[in-house]
Amino acid sequence: MMTDPGPEDVEGTAAPGSGSRRRKTRPSVEWHAWDLGRWWHLTFTVAMLAMIALALISGPERWRWATAALMATVLVVYFVFARPVLSVDSDLPGNRRSLGLMLLFLLPALPAVILNPTLMISLVAIAPALFMTVGSTYAVPTLAVLLLCPSLLAGLLGRKDWEFVGISLLINGAILGYALWFSGWIERIIFQSAERFELIEQLSSSRREAARLSEEAGAMTERERLARELHDTLAQGFTSIITLTQAVESELDTDPATARRHLALMRETAAENLAEARAMVAARQAVTVEDDLDGALARIGERLGRELGIEVTATVTGVPEELSNDLRVCLLRTAQEALANVRKHAGAGSARVTLAYTDVGVALTVADDGAGFDTSRSSDGNGLANMRNRAEAVGGILDLDSEPGRGTTVRLTIPRDDPRDDANDDTNDGPGA
Repeated sequence: MMTDPGPEDVEGTAAPGSGSRRRKTRPSVEWHAWDLGRWWHLTFTVAMLAMIALALISGPERWRWATAALMATVLVVYFVFARPVLSVDSDLPGNRRSLGLMLLFLLPALPAVILNPTLMISLVAIAPALFMTVGSTYAVPTLAVLLLCPSLLAGLLGRKDWEFVGISLLINGAILGYALWFSGWIERIIFQSAERFELIEQLSSSRREAARLSEEAGAMTERERLARELHDTLAQGFTSIITLTQAVESELDTDPATARRHLALMRETAAENLAEARAMVAARQAVTVEDDLDGALARIGERLGRELGIEVTATVTGVPEELSNDLRVCLLRTAQEALANVRKHAGAGSARVTLAYTDVGVALTVADDGAGFDTSRSSDGNGLANMRNRAEAVGGILDLDSEPGRGTTVRLTIPRDDPRDDANDDTNDGPGA
């Protein structure tokens, strides 16, 4: 049946009119190139009205009104029974209803073409209607009857000589064969087009799903980035302020000078936290490390030393080189997190930060002489995980060396010329120090 797959359609659509179809969901589309519009119905109507007029002016006079009525019946059958099939697919080919529809076409058309052979021209309209409604399974035998029976009957009744009948049968047989081949070709085109449309719909659906998943993944990545930034900047700053507040409470009466120094450090830390927060809100994206990396490392080390009252040294070895913003952010945030752990956990008397430029890459080492810990025990915090994630993002390696009573050493090594070093700097994470 040469109609668009129906509203609740097939899962593996067989060729239209082939008599076998499997159910599947029809793609959501308003129109296909093979859909039948109102022009086809108008064409069929005009053709059949012309056949009615032809019946009234040709053929045996006594049968003219009868053949005209039969042609009118074909038109009624089309609009009452066939048109709904064309409008709403109902899996008609191959079932009992298709047989009934075939008979409804055949019963008025066959006597009409027998009584007036001129009306054979009506098959120009009737044949397509048959293929589009009952499918080739029933359309071919119906056309065979309409094409061959009038000639055979004329020969049997002696109205025509058998030579004429033979030529007529040969011509009509050729017409029937061509109709069969052409209809099959059209059906295969429609079938392949429908299949390809389904594939395009599936591809479009897959692309939409991929876009949705990509958007969700991007949102998740952004949330993780913001979480790391909050942990590595604001959270550490607030922790420092809390520590200084506790120190000031015990120093106000006993050591006012130290208390004032700690209050100044609290103001400095709070101001930097505010600047970090404003940068995050204003930019809503990665902020570059505007200060040079060496100076930033020295500053955070000096601040921790003043806060804890311990010696913190920052050293640069090798020949400094220009690093991508991704690498600068990673190195700075790793140093901040490692020094934050010195503040919170180590109880150290000194700490050192070393940035080494070598022939194979750049390495950051943060070491303290504090309490140390057992590295085999899992940690509840996010600091170590954040450092490892940052290292992996730039192709680096993070090593942690610590034992109870022997201090802790954090070492980040980033090989030279890692392909990720040249990734888009505009997408790097982390506000500057």
